[in-house]
Amino acid sequence: MVAATARLHRLLPAGMWSREWLLTLARPRSVVVKLAMPLILGVPLVAGHAPTFWAGMLLTVLVAMVGAVGSGVALARARTGGLLARLALVPRPAPRVVGGWVLAAAAVDTVQMLPVALVVLAAGGAGPVAALALLLCIPAVVLATNALGCALSLLADGPGEVLLDVVVVLAPLLFLGGLFTGVPRDGWRWWAARLDPFAYLHSAFVGALGGSPAFGSLAVLLAAWLTAAAALAVLALLSRRLLEQG
Repeated sequence: MVAATARLHRLLPAGMWSREWLLTLARPRSVVVKLAMPLILGVPLVAGHAPTFWAGMLLTVLVAMVGAVGSGVALARARTGGLLARLALVPRPAPRVVGGWVLAAAAVDTVQMLPVALVVLAAGGAGPVAALALLLCIPAVVLATNALGCALSLLADGPGEVLLDVVVVLAPLLFLGGLFTGVPRDGWRWWAARLDPFAYLHSAFVGALGGSPAFGSLAVLLAAWLTAAAALAVLALLSRRLLEQG
């Protein structure tokens, strides 16, 4: 235990970032599958000229699931394997330890979604502001869903429960974002959608595909910044508890 903790001490804080990337690249087949899955789902939508609303919905749901499942399941497995218990002993601030790990996981998830995002931008002929809005909103929402997965891992006893909790929590969040019914222009659901990061990601996809989004590109850019900031704040608040539960 002491030797393992000492090794982790030498690795941090950059080591958690490197560790996540090395573990990912050590499984080439898994990398290929991760990159291919969004393309398999997204390219037919774009090539078949699917209605932009529904294409944006599927792509937004895909981003949400990729981010929320990744960190949540990884933390649940790390807790079972004792890694979190060892990390808790490392003399580093908990936010730096957990933050480095989750930021690396979010970066991996963003790279996974990047090819399909480029396909969307190429096919939709989006302008520079709409393209920037999509390319910044994806990592912001991925970071937020990774933070959500971390929070849900605190309530779960294992990876299987994390998967179930993710579905239960994401479904109403996606609904409130107007992904299934559209965003109403008045009432409480309009205000709920304005606070929902998935509504802005959906608008970013729709706008990049040449459709009529509920929120403009400038609103998406602002929402991306606020979403990323909120996700980092949540991770900082949860980091100590995540390690203590290890």
